[in-house]
Amino acid sequence: MLARHRAFLSIASLSLGGAVALLPARSEASIFDLGVQGGVLSRSLSGIDYKPSFAWQLHGEMTFFPFLMAGPYVTFTSATAELAGGDTTSKIDFRTLGVRFKLKIPVTDTIAPYGLFGVGWAHANFPDQVVTVCDPRLSGCVSKTVLNATANFAEFIVGGGVMWTVAAPLALTAEFNWRPTTGYSNDVYEQQVQSMQTTAPDPSRNGVAWVGLVGIALTL
Repeated sequence: MLARHRAFLSIASLSLGGAVALLPARSEASIFDLGVQGGVLSRSLSGIDYKPSFAWQLHGEMTFFPFLMAGPYVTFTSATAELAGGDTTSKIDFRTLGVRFKLKIPVTDTIAPYGLFGVGWAHANFPDQVVTVCDPRLSGCVSKTVLNATANFAEFIVGGGVMWTVAAPLALTAEFNWRPTTGYSNDVYEQQVQSMQTTAPDPSRNGVAWVGLVGIALTL
């Protein structure tokens, strides 16, 4: 009887161990990743540098193929431009909506590094700016108000990060992005703000942003 009992316990233990071993890790099994992130964004756009500013982002991805996920993201930030005549009086708001692809490869039950590629459409709202225009033919300078404007441009995302599943389904994330931009057009506004006059040449249509983010996510 005792031998039979021990045999039953052995079989049960082996069965349970095999079932646990065959179960995928939580990071492997996730079908959806939903998260919120915050961090620092540094931008250069059309020849003007912006001071590093706080940025926050919402994102969600769904698994389409093993390890490959895709889904929307939206990024919010407000930044102050660095101008020759001083900083802008108001921050410029940037909003970006796009889609990103994530290649997530779990290396342990809780750690999953990932690579990112994405494309988005950015909208910028430029407030009224007061710039100083100096004419050498005059004895002094005058202040000029550059009226508010809006602009749209495309951005691309190339980057990577790591996801740490603290207690399923809760995970922590950290990532870094390089975001080149193109298609920006805001000539009249930028001509005046860049050179403090209205006769500046057409500004560059390109720019770039560097973004570092940390956040929390649900892996479902």
